[in-house]
Amino acid sequence: MRSDRVTKIQARWDELDLTRKTLAWLVHLYTVSGGILGMAALFSAAFGETRLAFFLLIASMVIDSTDGILARAANVTEVLPNFSGAQVDDAVDVLTFIFVPIFIIGYQQLLPHPLWLVVPIVAGLYAYGQVDMKTEDNFFRGFPSYWNIIALYMYWLRPEGIWAVLMVVIPAILTFIPTRYLYPSRNSLYWKTSWFLGGTWLIFIVVLLWNDPPDPLYVWLSTYFPFYYLVMSFYVDWKLRRKSRREEAQNTTAAG
Repeated sequence: MRSDRVTKIQARWDELDLTRKTLAWLVHLYTVSGGILGMAALFSAAFGETRLAFFLLIASMVIDSTDGILARAANVTEVLPNFSGAQVDDAVDVLTFIFVPIFIIGYQQLLPHPLWLVVPIVAGLYAYGQVDMKTEDNFFRGFPSYWNIIALYMYWLRPEGIWAVLMVVIPAILTFIPTRYLYPSRNSLYWKTSWFLGGTWLIFIVVLLWNDPPDPLYVWLSTYFPFYYLVMSFYVDWKLRRKSRREEAQNTTAAG
């Protein structure tokens, strides 16, 4: 009797373990699907279907924004310790946040000279080469390579000359400055506001892409979320740095 009971418990445990592993692999497959969409976006851009390419990049961005939440819910690191979803995620990000957008910028001739493409390439690869690109307190360190968004607004606004150059040079410079940037899917600071504004912005962007060409006024109005993200990130970084300086001063005073 005891042997049968042990066998049943073991069978249930094996079934549970199989279920957990299946869920973990499905989460990884979800992450991989972002890479598939990224390659489809690259081919679409190469065939001149730029709007479709941006639709696909938006879909991959949604996956990137949610796969980490699913991964933590499924506890993939513990269930599948020999497979790194984080590394897969980084590989997909380099494709969808750096190379495909930069290809679109170059293919659409949105910069005065192709050599300017070197700027976002170097900045993007530097960002992903940092060991501490994501800080211990769950922020991005330096501009988080949102070249897909920059490419989208360059495609819509068609800036000329120095304005086009500044649209890639300024984010590139910010990449090398180690300020914190919001990471809503990992950090609880202002996450409700960020998710709400980000969600409404996403709907706004899809509607604008659907209407070809979009009204320039609405394109400018849609920049509310990128501006919110930058301003709030700078504010949070300033606030945390000020707090850190105060604590250091208090510790110095106490030690003295």
